[in-house]
Amino acid sequence: MNVLKIAADMKGSIQDATQNIPKNTDIDITAVLNWVYAFAGLVAAGFIVYGAVNYATAQGDPGKLKQASQTLAFAIIGLIVVLLAAAITNFVAGTASS
Repeated sequence: MNVLKIAADMKGSIQDATQNIPKNTDIDITAVLNWVYAFAGLVAAGFIVYGAVNYATAQGDPGKLKQASQTLAFAIIGLIVVLLAAAITNFVAGTASS
C-alpha cells in the first residue's frame, strides 16, 4: 500500500475519534477535593474503629493500651484535620464564586 494513503486513513480515523471527546474540560476542583475528603474521613473512621477494637481487646496490657490509645488519638486528630480542610475549602470556593 501507499504510505501516503495509510497516513491519510490514520488522520481521518484520528479526527473521527476526537469528535466524541467532550468539549467542556472544566474540572470542578471542589468536587474532586470533596471526594478526597470523604475518602480520608472514611479512612480516619476506620482507624477509630481499629483503635477501639484494639483498646477493647488489650486485656490490661499496658503496651497494647498505649498503642490503642495513640491510634485513637491520631485517628481523631486526622478526622478533625480532614473536616477543617473540607470546611475551609468549601468556604473559600463559596466566597470565590460569589
